[in-house]
Amino acid sequence: MRRSPQCRTPICPSIREWTTHMRQDIPQLDAIRSLAMAGIFLHHVWPDTPTSPGSFTGWLLDAAFAEMALGVVIFNVMTAFLMGLSLFGDRPDPAPAFWPFVRKRLSRLCPQYYLAVLALTAVSVVVFRLSDWAGLAWATLSHLLFLDPLEFSPFYGNMAAYWWLGLLFQFTLIYPWLARLATRTRLGPGGLCLAAAAVSWPVTAWMQAKGAALPGTAWEGYAFLWTFNLPARLPEFCCGLWMARDFREHRGGGWPFGRGLTGFLAGGCLFVLLWRCLPGVPSLGHMIGAVESLLAFAVLFALPSVAALGRVVAVRRIAALSYGIYLCHQPMISFFGEATLRMGRWSGLAVTTVTAGLASLIGAMLLARGARALGNPLGSGRGATGKRR
Repeated sequence: MRRSPQCRTPICPSIREWTTHMRQDIPQLDAIRSLAMAGIFLHHVWPDTPTSPGSFTGWLLDAAFAEMALGVVIFNVMTAFLMGLSLFGDRPDPAPAFWPFVRKRLSRLCPQYYLAVLALTAVSVVVFRLSDWAGLAWATLSHLLFLDPLEFSPFYGNMAAYWWLGLLFQFTLIYPWLARLATRTRLGPGGLCLAAAAVSWPVTAWMQAKGAALPGTAWEGYAFLWTFNLPARLPEFCCGLWMARDFREHRGGGWPFGRGLTGFLAGGCLFVLLWRCLPGVPSLGHMIGAVESLLAFAVLFALPSVAALGRVVAVRRIAALSYGIYLCHQPMISFFGEATLRMGRWSGLAVTTVTAGLASLIGAMLLARGARALGNPLGSGRGATGKRR
């Protein structure tokens, strides 16, 4: 089978070969992907303890690095955007059949992921001298079966970030159905996104408020896990499909998205801003970060400077390896963080950032080679730009 040069995105390692439908490079995707991955890495390398308790600078740094976790929302949007490109345009593809799509997607998603799970679990056993073999066996099985978003224990380990692979698996199972709704019904991707947001975000906000009001109860646990699963994240994927439709139908330069999508993004941000100004109202929870991230993706996508950044060779290379970097980064941070415990706060942070960053990059290269040896398209490590008809 011919390999697709685009299928190396960390967000969507299973997309079809949509190069046959594209004749125009989309370099800004490489830049956005690299920036999102950098943000997630810095979020995890930043210490959990406050930098300077009571100081504005410390609060600002802690808040900024905490917000970088929203790079995962960017990944979700880009996943659906890339997958949706083949559904729209002058000669769109039909919505994919379920089993062929799932089989093909997993054949591309799994090789690097499974290699990372097995290899990094073995290194963790050595570095941390682990001896709970039953626990290790269950944790490994949970990773391999994409069960991490459904239970608490993975979030206490150095592979907590693998919950996102479970989310991708959930999206894989419903994508053929979503594609049909987006292309064969009056809803279209815009109506699908609005319907998902109208249901998902209020329910998620209610769940999070309920969990916060009942600490130590099952509600707190349900609210925590809810935000890591598809019901809370569906609007992000649906918005990616909407953006794909608008981009494919866009002609000429300038802002690439239509009035409906622009109104949705602007209205969502305005609603969040006004809601925050009201006294005594409950928090909107995940909706706040989701709306901000959707707008950030749209703005970055439209900026010529971001497109120029995406044409830089180093940025394209990092983007090509970003799936492997995501898989490696959190375990690597834990390994090198353990080695720098006796250093000062800032020196240890700097050393951990540099060493874990380089190790993640090398690990991503090795995973790409391993996937290539297994005949996986992700192993090519080539650019994820396409050609637009």
